[in-house]
Order: sequence, then structure tokens, then C-alpha cells
Amino acid sequence: MLTFTDDGFKQDVYRDVGIKPDWAAEAFTDLEEDVVQSVRRIRQDPFIPHKDAIRGLVYDVTTGRLGEVKL
Repeated sequence: MLTFTDDGFKQDVYRDVGIKPDWAAEAFTDLEEDVVQSVRRIRQDPFIPHKDAIRGLVYDVTTGRLGEVKL
């Protein structure tokens, strides 16, 4: 599952276990954009003092390679 929607995820859980979650799964449809958003959120966090080494990576399940997401 590389990308998913909240509704699709909840339906899959319901189909598998018979209970539909009432919480948000924080779905995303664009893997790289989601990583960019996560990196930006971490860089903006005032509780993280050292921000110079924060990077975002995507693991390619087909090739087994890691690719850095450029901001």
C-alpha cells in the first residue's frame, strides 16, 4: 500500500475485522508530497533544535532502493 485514502483504509479495516475506525488515518495520494510535508513539519517544530540533518526518504518496494525527496 503505497498510497491510500481515509475512506478506502477504513473500508479495508471494516472488511477485515468488522469494525470501522473512527479516527483519521492521515491518508495520502502522493507519496513524495507526503514526505515533503512531513519534513517541513519536523523542520518547523520548535522542540527539534538541530534541523540541518533532517531529510526525507522514500523506499522503493520494487527495486529495494532508497531515494531522497528534494524539497
